[in-house]
Amino acid sequence: MTGTPPGLSHVRREPFSTPRRPRSMKTRLLITCAAAATVATASACTSQAPDEDAFVAPPWVPVSAQLAAFDSCDDALAGIQDAAITAFSNWEPNELLRSDEEFAADSGAASTESQPQAASDDAFSGTNNAVAGVDEPDIVKTDGTFIYSVVDYDAVRVVDTRSGEVVAERAIADEAWDHKLFLGDDELLLMSALSVEDGDEYVSEFRLERLDPASLDVLDTFTMEGSMVDARLVDGEVRLAIGSQPQIQPVWEQLWSGDVSDDDIAEAVRDTELSDWLPSYEVNGEAHEVDCAEIAHPERFTGASVSVLALPADGDWTEASPQTVMVDGSTVHGTTDSLYLAHYDYAWGEDETNAESEIYRFVFADGKARLAGEAAVPGTLLNQYSLSEYDGHLRVATTEQASGGNCGVWNDCAWEVAPDEPSEPSKSTVTVFAVGDDALEETGSVTDLGVDEQIYAVRFIGDTGYVVTFRQTDPLYTIDLSDPANPVVTGELKITGYSGYLHPVGPDRLLGVGQEATAEGQTTGLQVSLFDTAASEATMLDQYHREGADSAVQWDPHAFLYWEDAAIAVIPVSDWDMEYGSGVVVLDVGADTLTEAAWIDHSDAGADPYNTQVLRTLVIGDQLWTLSNAGLQANHLGGDYASTAWVGWQ
Repeated sequence: MTGTPPGLSHVRREPFSTPRRPRSMKTRLLITCAAAATVATASACTSQAPDEDAFVAPPWVPVSAQLAAFDSCDDALAGIQDAAITAFSNWEPNELLRSDEEFAADSGAASTESQPQAASDDAFSGTNNAVAGVDEPDIVKTDGTFIYSVVDYDAVRVVDTRSGEVVAERAIADEAWDHKLFLGDDELLLMSALSVEDGDEYVSEFRLERLDPASLDVLDTFTMEGSMVDARLVDGEVRLAIGSQPQIQPVWEQLWSGDVSDDDIAEAVRDTELSDWLPSYEVNGEAHEVDCAEIAHPERFTGASVSVLALPADGDWTEASPQTVMVDGSTVHGTTDSLYLAHYDYAWGEDETNAESEIYRFVFADGKARLAGEAAVPGTLLNQYSLSEYDGHLRVATTEQASGGNCGVWNDCAWEVAPDEPSEPSKSTVTVFAVGDDALEETGSVTDLGVDEQIYAVRFIGDTGYVVTFRQTDPLYTIDLSDPANPVVTGELKITGYSGYLHPVGPDRLLGVGQEATAEGQTTGLQVSLFDTAASEATMLDQYHREGADSAVQWDPHAFLYWEDAAIAVIPVSDWDMEYGSGVVVLDVGADTLTEAAWIDHSDAGADPYNTQVLRTLVIGDQLWTLSNAGLQANHLGGDYASTAWVGWQ
């Protein structure tokens, strides 16, 4: 195999130097039950054995998303081995361990906004997606008559909302987890992660099954080594991003022994084969290997990979064409035309942290994914809402952390380092790229948002961006993106607390779900804020506060429901002041007010309180359905929201 592999014709192919040992860097290589490695410079296509120069420390240089292709399968194996040897030379057994399950869970949070459903007697709600026309996997789906759900890891169930009965049920294997659903025109698609025995070891496997929605019989099956990063359903096509880890158990055993030299590691790595590094997959039981002509890699990588592919939702699967990139990307954003994969690349130096997020764009034609552009931005993305494709441009919001620590909603923040330790403050940036046929070209940026703070929420609506940063107060930045070459901050509204999720609720209205906080930044409970966005700077119209409460909406937007017909927002709540009371609060969203209309819970189910936590809400006709691990409940939409039906799981 020689020449430029198909599908990678736009990728730059440049010679790279022999890999050398980095100085004081940390990275991760995500594997089942262990994560290891240091981000390192890697040779692209050399088959020479490592030499003394392999362990000399160069300065950290940003990859800047410039991918290359291997010349042949032999070069692919040698290049991957070189990268791994360099990475493993700095491996430390005390590194933070992350399993495939945790890797997949992070994958998980706009562009053209998801539009509210039209009002009618038989209208029903769908998944709270980031982009209109691009469905996201979730634990519940409906066609307006039947509700399809997969909760509590025990079964897929179909409930007929007309009779309130379970009309089909299929048990799920004990070794499966992380179940998600898509609903096509005439098919139900079930995605799962499984632990599969491979000799003396267990490895993770992603499984996609196409089911008959009436009987839940399996019609087609696709499996691949690894775990789902994310997926999208667009125009009858399932687009998948699957993260895989190398199956190199002898290398792991050496690394974990605690008494191993760099030469020992290098020898163990050189004993591996290409099939140990790349995921295998099966289409309806027929085994396949990733084509080494479909592999791309940055200059520095560790051996983890993400494969992007598409399958027709209506089945008849006979083959698949994965495009594999040697990165450990964990954030996916999908549009009708594109799928973006973001990969975080970082290095910890003695004095500062270097970090960037590399973004790879894929397009699809005839069921095949093709790389169609690469870009790099400083810092890290919060979730998929940090990305937005609009009017031929990609907008990206990132935070550059202060050196000395990571900052996040649940992490100690960089500003908590000792005052006498010098540190550059964190800051956030919005960068704009022109989207070409095969390139992402930066056109402009605006930076220094939330200095000493971290992004907690992002929403792009048309040519305006809204960014929430937080440390002690919540600046809601308004950014004019109408000129892609000159993004401008037009407003900075400061209030206490923060919004962790932003959602449009009508013309010039934005709803924020997050936490109230003291002036010192100590959170005090659930806060829902209604903003007027008509002017260049947002203003706060009203707030709803629930002391000591929290909501999954802050980290899982699929838990949020806004129903335009009734002008209500339905928000799952865990209320710790109620001895773990949980349910949903229904808020009437007025032109300038937020009013509690109802509190709905599953406490009458008689189940464990943790099983009655409401996970999702749906509107079907004049009924509001709530889903928990205990069952489904229907309440009349409006008035006193009286309970009308209960469907318990046996």
